[in-house]
Amino acid sequence: MTSKIPSPELLAPLSNWKSLEPQTNILRNADAFYFGLDTNFSMRARADNFSIDDLTKLVTTIHEAHRKCYLTTNILIYNTELVELHQTIKLAKDAGVDALICHDLATIMIAKQVGIPFHISTQANISNKIAAKFYESLGAERLILAREVNLEDIKDIVSEVSIPVECFVHGAMCTAVSGRCYLSADLMQHNSEFSANRGKCVQPCRRYFTFQGEEGELLDYDQFSGMFFNAKDLCMIGHIPELIEAGIASFKIEGRMRDPLYLTEVVGCYREAISSYYENTYTQEKVDKWLNKLTHVFNRGFHTGYYFNRPNIEDIEKNVRGNISTWQKKQIGKVTNYYRKAMAIEIDLFDEYLHEGQEIVIENRSSFFHKQIITSLQLEGALVEETPMANRENHIIVGIKVDRPVPINALVYIMENRSKPKIFPKKDHI
Repeated sequence: MTSKIPSPELLAPLSNWKSLEPQTNILRNADAFYFGLDTNFSMRARADNFSIDDLTKLVTTIHEAHRKCYLTTNILIYNTELVELHQTIKLAKDAGVDALICHDLATIMIAKQVGIPFHISTQANISNKIAAKFYESLGAERLILAREVNLEDIKDIVSEVSIPVECFVHGAMCTAVSGRCYLSADLMQHNSEFSANRGKCVQPCRRYFTFQGEEGELLDYDQFSGMFFNAKDLCMIGHIPELIEAGIASFKIEGRMRDPLYLTEVVGCYREAISSYYENTYTQEKVDKWLNKLTHVFNRGFHTGYYFNRPNIEDIEKNVRGNISTWQKKQIGKVTNYYRKAMAIEIDLFDEYLHEGQEIVIENRSSFFHKQIITSLQLEGALVEETPMANRENHIIVGIKVDRPVPINALVYIMENRSKPKIFPKKDHI
């Protein structure tokens, strides 16, 4: 019976305070969160990481929702960083962080000294049961396996250790063995700070390359044209039963550089999929529905990673760098005023047009995120059903009702399906 198998933890990334806004629902849908600080110890140094001054507030927010939080400290550590690393880990312990995610042995030893639980990062590339037992013997409370381990080996490792095993189920894949690529550092004047082990990888694997022979001849094969290192994203939404029954204790979603729309959809789909398994309602029809939702947010195309076989050329996105989704977030305006008594905002609209019943997204850089269905439009003091088409030369000032206070200078977006022809306003207002 499925009810006898413990439900896995659903572990979600946090990119900034926007990720925790109520409309993302991830505080409700995820069981735990991992995040980085604006110190230099996170594998996502380019992410909008949390300020160390906000650490206690962040932990309190997550714990008040009865969820757990894990701090990423998983880069390679140099001698000059040991004091700051110790201070950061001590602050994490004092703030109540549930565990550190570690890679370097120095981080592990300091975590043990300070007395904070630690999980072994996927950067340690645990790919076999002997390595797993070694880290268990060091006192780790969880093992995050390498992305390159297949499902049968995962089952074997799970059976050999007494601590939980965590695996990635969705998100970006590294074309090299995760964390063991130095191409980025070489391209950045051999600067080790830009290696994949230091959190500042410039991702050269996502770019176009041409093969050239030793005598200058160009090698042009179909399978080696375009971005032949550009791995598609991992997506295991269609294999939730196999993962649960393998004994994986935590399902990890990659995405600390993704926006709230991405987190909302991905975390929501995986929560539904896990719940469906335990309710005996997990079906292919539901899988197709979830896959459709996941194609509406950032993705490079999907594959199943190493779980069932080694990825091949079909698991590479050769032609498009970055997001292949036809649905794109498009900035169309900016909030110029908020009227508290009227619960309304004024928007400087400089692209597209707005109409009643439309959904817009309002957000600022790091702390505000809100989706709003337009129920009331005001143009030059009069109520209208839609606005004229705006452009960079013809801005339109429009007022709409909102459900909550909105900060001035927040940006306004729509989700645009670029595969469909544009629909213009019904009538000419100009």
